[in-house]
Amino acid sequence: MGLMTKLTAGLLTFGTLMTGVLPAMARPATLTSRSNLRTDASLTAPVEEILPSGSNVEVLNITVGNDGDYWYYVQPKVEGTLSGWVRSDLVSFQPSNKRYATIALNRGYKINVRSSPNLRSKVLYNAQSGDLVTVEDSYKEVGQYRWYRIKFPTNVTGWVREDLLSIWPQGCIITCPAN
Repeated sequence: MGLMTKLTAGLLTFGTLMTGVLPAMARPATLTSRSNLRTDASLTAPVEEILPSGSNVEVLNITVGNDGDYWYYVQPKVEGTLSGWVRSDLVSFQPSNKRYATIALNRGYKINVRSSPNLRSKVLYNAQSGDLVTVEDSYKEVGQYRWYRIKFPTNVTGWVREDLLSIWPQGCIITCPAN
């Protein structure tokens, strides 16, 4: 099996992920009530599975659904359980000291993730809008864009320009976890 937000000001968008192995870096969370795991970010999308309250999941992608609510693409931590979409109000994030970001483009767009922080470097990966990544490092030349080294759930690591990311405060995605 392969593994594969309206952002602040409306930039975060839907990204398509493929199901597969649970990534080690995705954002850990818990379902706060019994939740429908859907095939798309919509209340009208078919339900793949019903997950019990307290289920542990990994959040892999964020989007705004047609209903205007945030939706998370999650991978339950139970082996053999399908990945799918859950409304954000049903998810509680676990504390984290990692720095997260999402690929910030209009719905359906892809960006190049590069081997080094410049436009002439080799393209390693094509990221999709809404993909959730961890931020590992940054680099900026005087008068140039800041570049960020990011890591995907697939463990692909590469460089992306600052204008193509929405970086959340440390440990947060959309909202910070409750203390």
